[in-house]
Amino acid sequence: MMNDELQEGSAALKRPLWSKIREQLAPGIMLLPFMLNQYVLFVITAVIVILISFTSMDSALQWNFNGLDNFKRALIDPAIGLIIWNTVLFVCVTMFIKVVWGLTIALSTTYYIRSQRVGRLFRMIWLLPRVSPGVVEALLWIWIFSSGSNGILNLIMHALYGWEPVNWLDRYPLMINIALSGIMGSSMSMIIFSSAIQSIEKSYFYVAKVDGASEWVILRKLMLPFLKWPLTFLLVWQGLSMFTSYESILLLTDGGPMNRSETWALYAFHTAFSTLNFGYGSAISLFILPVVVLAMFISYRVFGFKKMMKSAQSSPQDTERKG
Repeated sequence: MMNDELQEGSAALKRPLWSKIREQLAPGIMLLPFMLNQYVLFVITAVIVILISFTSMDSALQWNFNGLDNFKRALIDPAIGLIIWNTVLFVCVTMFIKVVWGLTIALSTTYYIRSQRVGRLFRMIWLLPRVSPGVVEALLWIWIFSSGSNGILNLIMHALYGWEPVNWLDRYPLMINIALSGIMGSSMSMIIFSSAIQSIEKSYFYVAKVDGASEWVILRKLMLPFLKWPLTFLLVWQGLSMFTSYESILLLTDGGPMNRSETWALYAFHTAFSTLNFGYGSAISLFILPVVVLAMFISYRVFGFKKMMKSAQSSPQDTERKG
């Protein structure tokens, strides 16, 4: 078998260059927009942001270089301490909600609900809000937490306990933003966990039940080990995206009141596009870069992401040979 593979590899190397290009032409054309965005537009944008961060550029758009002044200013900014705390809370708690809520829905609709048709229906219903614009979601949440007597939560609390109207968005701005991002953003976690659970061999469940394993033992000893790589991927992928996510906060509370729901990415946006201080805003945004690189390094080396990538790159033949 090894000789056949070597002969096939040798024949592939001897093929004309035009034949190789024609073979890869279709996938190359499909990947072209992605590669243009990732390797050209993104790089150009990143270089421009880095250059602007060393200037005092404002609404006049003048390239007046000021060295490290913007970075020094960020370190002594009186709002930075609260914004760092908000960002850490927002990323960690939102990720926890996304993972736990997505796993709960996936387990319920793929394992505990025996009917596949009913499970698919529940998952489809949960995905419906994802096809609506984020602005509509934000408006619905604003209506729920509205401070007036017609706000849904105020109506419920008045009917149940006789409470007077409460301005929920002013009282709990960061908590409400975390709930919105965590619950509405759990769709991707649900899809990945559902696919991973459905890919587990059915015979494992039969054997476990024949051995007398309880549902809790099946979940803990059988399913959760199979979900290790999907969980690692979600923590890395969505954790990194949360550092730069601010759209829902912008729409719901706009970082207020008094910076109580302001995160790092939103503060960079406000500084650059609300006060038109592009130089300082660019410098603030660059502080996220070492955090992202550190998170990627830890996930790659400590949480086994490197091993997961190697297993994904291995061919089925390699896996059989190793087995």
